[in-house]
This record gives sequence, C-alpha cells and structure tokens, in this order.
Amino acid sequence: MAGNSREAQSLIHDIRRGEIVWVLRQDYPHLITFRHLQLALRDRNIPLSQHDLEEYLSYLEESRYARCERFFDERESKDRIIAAALTARGILLFDRKLTDPGVRF
Repeated sequence: MAGNSREAQSLIHDIRRGEIVWVLRQDYPHLITFRHLQLALRDRNIPLSQHDLEEYLSYLEESRYARCERFFDERESKDRIIAAALTARGILLFDRKLTDPGVRF
C-alpha cells in the first residue's frame, strides 16, 4: 500500500511540473513573475506554496526547461525566484519532442 501512495504522490509532482511548463508556454519567450505564475496555477486548481513552486521551478531550471531570475533576500539570507520563462528546450518538452519522466502533461 505504501508503494501505491508513493507512486500517486510522484505522479502529482510530475503533473504539477507539467502544468508549470504549460503556463510558462503561454508567455514564451517572456518572463512571468513568480506571483503571476502562482496565481495562474491557482486558477488551474493547483495552489502552491512559495516553497513548493520554487522547488518545482528549480527542477525545471536544472533540467534546462526554464530559466529563473533571482534576487538575494538579505532578511532571510536566501535566493528567491522572482520570475521564470520557458527555454527553447522547454518548448521541445512541451511539444513532446523531448521526454522527461519527471514532467507530465
């Protein structure tokens, strides 16, 4: 039973990353502010905390599907993502010319 729960949770993360790519695709090649992205996802019934959205964007950035603009928040001593955009590689993923087991549409 625990295996099914883990697989279901993994699928949810994959779908959320796919939804982020879908939203970023709508404004390609322009940057979307972090808040705009968060609100667009909420409108698609995917409310995400700041931490969760930063985690998903970091995955997409590390895989070179998205680029993120950051600033250093001195109060919390952390880098914050303030905007994101889809890359050309992200377009190929969206068009299903590339596959990634961690992103589902």
